[in-house]
Amino acid sequence: MKASERRLLMILGVLAALSGGAILAQRLLGRQHAIERREQTLELKQMEARAMLAGAGLWKQRLDWLHAHQPAMTSENQASEKLLEEMLAAAARHNLVVQKKQLHESSRQTFFHEVGVTLTILGDLPDVFRWMHGLLTPESFQLVSQLKIVPDAKDKTKVIATVRINRRHAPAITAVETPKEGAGS
Repeated sequence: MKASERRLLMILGVLAALSGGAILAQRLLGRQHAIERREQTLELKQMEARAMLAGAGLWKQRLDWLHAHQPAMTSENQASEKLLEEMLAAAARHNLVVQKKQLHESSRQTFFHEVGVTLTILGDLPDVFRWMHGLLTPESFQLVSQLKIVPDAKDKTKVIATVRINRRHAPAITAVETPKEGAGS
């Protein structure tokens, strides 16, 4: 082999080594960036978990409050009838006239069962709002899911309000097993 051929082979070897090194370096940099992104994601998840653990006591208190105050549903019909009776009694206390009433089909969700009633009532606007305000206490687990208020065509001092009121009851399974202190360590 001639000296020029040797030089050519040596240059080719050096170029191959440089190209291989560049390709290898590029792959290693890609892996390093992926590892850094994963590390950042894990750090964020760890910070989120710490924040959630810091608030665990508050959420435990809220869960205990729910178990102590949320009404249980014995029967869908009884729950609907009870809601209707309470709404009618409250409307009467506020001098409201119930023009129309309609029970709604109950709805089952993961964390609650819901019954509802729609009432069309006639009365003075302040009385309507006092009535609704009295219904919407946290302990009642009631909410107004629809509300439409229009002036009465016969008496401009009165309004006709169509209000859908729902009550959320505890689901059948209300006991949640809480983890024991030090479990899993």
